[in-house]
Amino acid sequence: MSIRKKLFLSFLIVVLFNLVAYKVVFEHIIVDQLKTDRHEQFKRERDAAEQVQINQLLRSNHFKDPTEIRELTKALPEDLMYKITVTDSNGNQIFDKVSQAFNPEEAGSKSVSEYHYENESLHTIIRFYTNDSDILASKGMTMIVIYIYGSILLVGLVLIYILARWILRPVNELTRVTQEIKSGKRHISFSYNRNDEFAQLLSSFTDMVEQLRISEERQQEVISAIAHDIRTPLTTIKGYASYISTGRVTDLQMIRRQVSKIEQNAADLDRLLYELQDYTQQSTDIPLTISRIHLRRFMQNIAEDYKVKAKEARLHFQWKFRVSSELYIEADEPKLRRVLENLLNNAIYYNKPKGAILLTCDQRERHLLFSVIDKGEGIAEDELEKIFTKFYRADESRNRNNGGTGLGLSICQSIVSRHHGQMSVSSKLGEGSCFSFTIPFYQPKS
Repeated sequence: MSIRKKLFLSFLIVVLFNLVAYKVVFEHIIVDQLKTDRHEQFKRERDAAEQVQINQLLRSNHFKDPTEIRELTKALPEDLMYKITVTDSNGNQIFDKVSQAFNPEEAGSKSVSEYHYENESLHTIIRFYTNDSDILASKGMTMIVIYIYGSILLVGLVLIYILARWILRPVNELTRVTQEIKSGKRHISFSYNRNDEFAQLLSSFTDMVEQLRISEERQQEVISAIAHDIRTPLTTIKGYASYISTGRVTDLQMIRRQVSKIEQNAADLDRLLYELQDYTQQSTDIPLTISRIHLRRFMQNIAEDYKVKAKEARLHFQWKFRVSSELYIEADEPKLRRVLENLLNNAIYYNKPKGAILLTCDQRERHLLFSVIDKGEGIAEDELEKIFTKFYRADESRNRNNGGTGLGLSICQSIVSRHHGQMSVSSKLGEGSCFSFTIPFYQPKS
């Protein structure tokens, strides 16, 4: 379950718990308090009105002195919101008063109760009011406000706690594993086994560390292999050169053969160093040098070169170019040649005796499809996903004899990718392999 769904469900559970708690516990308490508040308010209003009525009965029926009228409101609580109006028998107002807590000009005030007392000459009206401040000041409303803010705080704290636990556990796991990697450990494992985004992150991290481990192992292997590959031709060159320098060799044909061996070993060294330099250039992401290439002429030159090499290796070499003779493409010509040469060299090195190689180029709607097909030894299915990994060598002894570093296919894939193309391989062990890649006609403008 994703973290988003977990948080949503947790929120619903906490809210539902709040609603149930309110219904079962707090609703009864709050409602009782609101009833008590209203009852006390009504009681105070009634007591105040009765006090006015008693004061009026104690006075004479006709008020001769205004101070006697003021006696009506004597001892009334000033924290109540009320207004007292006294009129004579003709309806003329002879006295009115408002409490200190009541402001008639304030908006939002509403009359909640009204009391009338009459005798022969006077009519007394007492009106009681309330407003928002008066309502919010009651104990019941205070409890409601406290409950609302308390619920929000509780929901927030619970969600923060849950979220912190979900986040901290995988983060702690990641921290632990990072420290292990820092100390040199490469075989790692996580105890976090949920099915969420963190599990995906940790799985990707595990894959990354595994790739790092494989890369480091391949790097150590290739360093050892490169040391061997350099030492072997250097030893041969040194031996032949030392032998010739002694002056004991007088046969011109033998000298030529030994010089030819020196040249061959020097060429192997040059090829090895060129591959390492090419890998360094691909790693630093040097910009491509794009130019217009006449495709058929370009492919014809490569085919002619490898026709000779295949013949020397006693292999049958064919090519089929199903492209327009007028087609020009945009690409880095040396790097595109590098890809095809690497694939063709592999097809020669890993072929069977008297085997066959087919080089094809097909024009599609917006791109070209290049393929190098051999009838060689093929590649095991479990090796196919690894052959593009840097420093990967499927057959150590075979690669070492050929001076391979395990970088060729990785460099090819990088070049094709930088040309906005794709590279693929299909193979069957014992029957041969097919390496293909696509290149668009035109490169996107930077």
